[in-house]
Amino acid sequence: MKCKRCHIQVPDDADHCPKCGQDLVSLRQLLKISYEEELAHLEDQGIQPPKVDPLPAQGQQESPAIMDGPRIILDSRGADYGPNYGPGFAVTDPLSAEELSEKEEKTAGWERALKGGFWLRLMAFAVDQLILFLIFVIFIVCGLLAVELSPGRGPEISYWNLLRLILPALVPLGLMLVLSYFAFFHGAWGQTIGKMIFGLRVVQVNGQPLTFSRALARVIAYAFSAVPLFLGFFWVGFTSNKRSWHDRITGTMVVREQ
Repeated sequence: MKCKRCHIQVPDDADHCPKCGQDLVSLRQLLKISYEEELAHLEDQGIQPPKVDPLPAQGQQESPAIMDGPRIILDSRGADYGPNYGPGFAVTDPLSAEELSEKEEKTAGWERALKGGFWLRLMAFAVDQLILFLIFVIFIVCGLLAVELSPGRGPEISYWNLLRLILPALVPLGLMLVLSYFAFFHGAWGQTIGKMIFGLRVVQVNGQPLTFSRALARVIAYAFSAVPLFLGFFWVGFTSNKRSWHDRITGTMVVREQ
C-alpha cells in the first residue's frame, strides 16, 4: 500500500510509514473493508472470488493469490468505519517539498510571469515597423531599378509612372513581408528584433514557446485587433493581465524577460 502523506510504497503489514511516521493502521482497515465489500459484490454476481485474506497478518508474507484478485478504486464517501478511523492528515497540514513543486508546475504561467506593458510593447512594435519599412523601401528601390533598366522602357516614363507600374505588387509584398517577419521571429525565438531590444517575449499561456503555426495565427489575428480603430491593441493598457485581443484569440501572452 501507499502512504497518503509522503506517497511512498510501504509493506502491507506496516503500522507506521518508515519515512514520515504516518499511522497506517486505519488505512489497512479501510483496505480490508473495501476488499471484503468487493468480494461480496462478486459473490452477488455469481462469481467465485479466491478465498484469501485481502491483507496478511502482521509478520506474514503477502499471498500470491492477492495479486490475482480484483483491482479496486477506493471510495469512502458515505461509509462509516467507526469512531477511531481518521485519514491521518488534514487540509491544514503543510505540504511537502515535492507537493509544493507539483503545485507550482500546475500554476498557469501567465499568473507568475511579469507581463509586458502597453508602452513597452508599443515601442517594440514601433521598432519592428521601422525595420519593415526599411526593408519595404529596399524592395521598392529594387523594383524601380528593374523597371528603369528594362529594355522596353521609353525615356518619357517618369518615376511616378514607374511607381504606379510596380504598385500592384507592393500591397501583397508588404502583406507577405509582415506575415513572414512576425511569424518567423516569434516561432523561432519568441521575440522580434524590437522585443529583443526591450526584453519582451511571446509565449503560450502555459509558459511554453510558440510554434510556427501559432505564431502565424497570431499575426493573422492582428486584423481582429486592428479593425475597430486598433482597439484590440489598446486593450493591453486597460486589463490587468496585459493581453491584447490577438493574444486572447491565439492563447498567447507577452512577458518580460528577467
